[in-house]
Amino acid sequence: MGNFWSGGCVCAHSDGPGKAATIRHMRAIDIPVEPFRSAPQILVRSAAMFFSNLSFLAAVTLIVYLPAKLGLQLACYALDVPTSGILSFVLLDLSDLVLGALVAPAAIYGLVELLRSGKTPSVAESLRRGRARWGSMLWNQFKVEITIMLWGALLIVPGVMAMVRLIFVEPVVAIEDVTDPLERSRELTRGHRWRIFLTIAPLGLMELVGSFVVLNRLEDAVHSRVVMAVADSLLAVAAQWMTAAVLLLYLSIRAPEVRAASPVRTRRSGYRG
Repeated sequence: MGNFWSGGCVCAHSDGPGKAATIRHMRAIDIPVEPFRSAPQILVRSAAMFFSNLSFLAAVTLIVYLPAKLGLQLACYALDVPTSGILSFVLLDLSDLVLGALVAPAAIYGLVELLRSGKTPSVAESLRRGRARWGSMLWNQFKVEITIMLWGALLIVPGVMAMVRLIFVEPVVAIEDVTDPLERSRELTRGHRWRIFLTIAPLGLMELVGSFVVLNRLEDAVHSRVVMAVADSLLAVAAQWMTAAVLLLYLSIRAPEVRAASPVRTRRSGYRG
């Protein structure tokens, strides 16, 4: 499967004996990016990115989530699955995994194009790009969820640290061509994990409050599957703030790497500016 952005420079390296070479597409971050200085810096920039592009992010998210969530609630109603309980929770979680694997690369594509050109692409083009990455994103995010769950089964702290180490799997799958996105994320987060944690912790707490407080209160108040589906979809829109923050973290951390490698890639590729 090709990269989103064709025509850029591609480089490869081997991580050591017996390890497959990692292929990376570099053009995707050939844009001005501030270095990673602090968690507040990323939170402010990601908030500005999220709210200034809310219409685009909402459209990309709701076109996928709303009909799927309504369909899921309709199926649960037909099968007499209660809105509360373990089965309902598992179905909602699985639907988030499947739908998020389509929306995340679409949103990332749109935001990267915005940073490069100053304009977001159409929703249709973004979703087409997201669909091209859907299978790979779904499989790798499934592995991420299993890894975090297994570490979290030991203690909360190991689960949180596993989440931090794997936080860049979404942008890696969306932007790069790599043989092991999980290992690539571990590589990128090395040396930055405490600052990454301090950045994503407030946003993660907001998502938890939304998921476990808002939905539960709505369920108790209205007992409407339609309202539950709409609320769940709107929470997915709010979660795109986390997508923006993680993308900015990823770009900020990768920018020095790309600048350092740029002369080598230029000579090898025969590119002439």
